[in-house]
Amino acid sequence: MAPKKGSRKPGTEQAPAILTIIPDWADAAAIGMLVGLSDRQIQNLTRSGVLTKETPPGRKVQKYRTCKAVQQYIAHVKQKAGEQEQPKELVLRKLEAEVKLKESQGQLASIKADIAEGRYIETASAAQQLTEFMDTFKHFALNIPSRVAGTVAGYTDAATARAIEKSTRKELEDMLALFADAAMLAPGEGARR
Repeated sequence: MAPKKGSRKPGTEQAPAILTIIPDWADAAAIGMLVGLSDRQIQNLTRSGVLTKETPPGRKVQKYRTCKAVQQYIAHVKQKAGEQEQPKELVLRKLEAEVKLKESQGQLASIKADIAEGRYIETASAAQQLTEFMDTFKHFALNIPSRVAGTVAGYTDAATARAIEKSTRKELEDMLALFADAAMLAPGEGARR
């Protein structure tokens, strides 16, 4: 029995001699031989729209433009290769980046929740509140010597009470000045100590 036309399997035919001229038109079997596929696979690619058939001038049967069909098949293979799995290294880097993104989003949400609960305040607001506190504390601290002198006045003479008041006031003013000087350090200066 003679083999049926179009039922050849790739690799079972004899290798053709070197092509010096590429025919303009070819059938499914010839295209299959060029790209290493069976006739049926070429027909399936045609049905799926990868390869296109045309009617040659002066003929009734549709055929493939040889160069165009091979180029379409190569483009199809390249596209499939690009759609396949990315290298494992790229996938791993992508997953690591997604994990870092999720972690940072979680931290951001936590900070926003803390701000909403009032655990953090604005720098300007904190500075204003600290200034108000320090003014109130300074007035309170500077009133201590006169209050102590008034309390001690019943136990000592007036000159001793005034001396205690002056000494205590001087000590408090020196300590407040030292405290104010330490608070006036330039940003980052305290970190060097």
